[in-house]
Amino acid sequence: MKKAIWLLLGMCFFCMTGCAGDDGDQSISLSAQEQEAYIKQMDAVMDEFYWSYDKDSLTFRGGEVPLDNEENVRLYSASQDAGYSLKAIAGSESVTAEAELLHYNGDIAGDVNFIFINKQLSGVYYIGGYDDAAYSLRERNPFLTNGDFSAYESWTGMNTDYRQLNGSLPVDGFVAKNRSGTVASIQDGRIELYHLSGSVLSRMRTLRFQGGLEAISAVFVENGEEDLLAVLLADKTEADAEGEAEIQQAEKVVFYDALLQPTTEIELEDGGGTALGSASGKLFLFADQVMETYEAEEEGWYRTRRESLRHRVTQCHIADLDGNGEMEYLLTDGMDLYLYHHLETGLIKLWSTHLGVESLYGALYSGDLNGDGVKEVYICDATGTAIRYILTEKGLRSSNEDIQYGQAIYPCDWNGDGMDDYWNITEGADRGGNLFLSKQ
Repeated sequence: MKKAIWLLLGMCFFCMTGCAGDDGDQSISLSAQEQEAYIKQMDAVMDEFYWSYDKDSLTFRGGEVPLDNEENVRLYSASQDAGYSLKAIAGSESVTAEAELLHYNGDIAGDVNFIFINKQLSGVYYIGGYDDAAYSLRERNPFLTNGDFSAYESWTGMNTDYRQLNGSLPVDGFVAKNRSGTVASIQDGRIELYHLSGSVLSRMRTLRFQGGLEAISAVFVENGEEDLLAVLLADKTEADAEGEAEIQQAEKVVFYDALLQPTTEIELEDGGGTALGSASGKLFLFADQVMETYEAEEEGWYRTRRESLRHRVTQCHIADLDGNGEMEYLLTDGMDLYLYHHLETGLIKLWSTHLGVESLYGALYSGDLNGDGVKEVYICDATGTAIRYILTEKGLRSSNEDIQYGQAIYPCDWNGDGMDDYWNITEGADRGGNLFLSKQ
């Protein structure tokens, strides 16, 4: 009887330490000291690349390093990009540790794999993205869903073929532009409107609001041949109950015609509005974690759709980045940047950053400033310095090599020639700026 029990225990121990799975890997049993040695190396590489992982999901298995073949090209490339070449150890016996990979804000990125040879870290990559493929730890934000983009950015630097104009525009940029070239900016709760006539850039009108209201968002809405200016108005900021933060209570959306005369309004009952957007004659109102769609009817504007998000929205910018006719919805909550497509079935999130801290400031912009047919995305960080994001096959990637500290870039087609121009702010005590118009 004792002999049978010992045989049974021996078989169980063998399965814990050496039973092969369907993929040829083996579960293994490690002492606490051995696990600690592995984890120490894993933590070091996670800190190096600013990642985290869920230690409760951590598992170890034995097996062999994947072969260097066509099937594993991306795996080898991903590990090499992180500084760990697998070529010399292909097929070697190894220990692999696998865990759920986390961004620093806790968002799940996929599954990270650490490959050890002779107890030394020799390879690392993660499986993630919409294609569940191998990615380098340097690739922080792969696409979450396939956007079916028709073109990607071939960034080699800003187009130098611009002519420079002097003028006066707000340092923190503008929020909207209509088809006739009028640009709207929000300054201290009022709307300032600018227009380029020939080579002269000037402020043409200022809208101030009564009853203690101020503008917190604005957008132009196409309405046939006319562009309406929609302005989200809120009570002036007040301290919260603890006196530590300022809050705004959105009251209504007011529409202005081409002569900047108020026409209709949308009263907001809950006061939760934070931002506006517009596309194809529709108005989008963002409130809390919801996007509401409003459409014009004979008697006014009516809500026709309500869609949930998992984050707030402080700025919205809608543009066709790759020129395929489908609009991309760029949103931010001041912490992260999000990219969506808007389908009949609802909003589909294609991509996002995963910072989770206040890091983005001001409005969102897009413009093709190098002439390759694909628009770049621009937004400022908390220092007022532009962050440029370019569209790649693996997601949007920041490209700030030529942007100086304190420089802000606000692109749009100012003169209506179909080519993007930009308002450039330079770092300095006066934060001066110039308008750069593309040459045909």
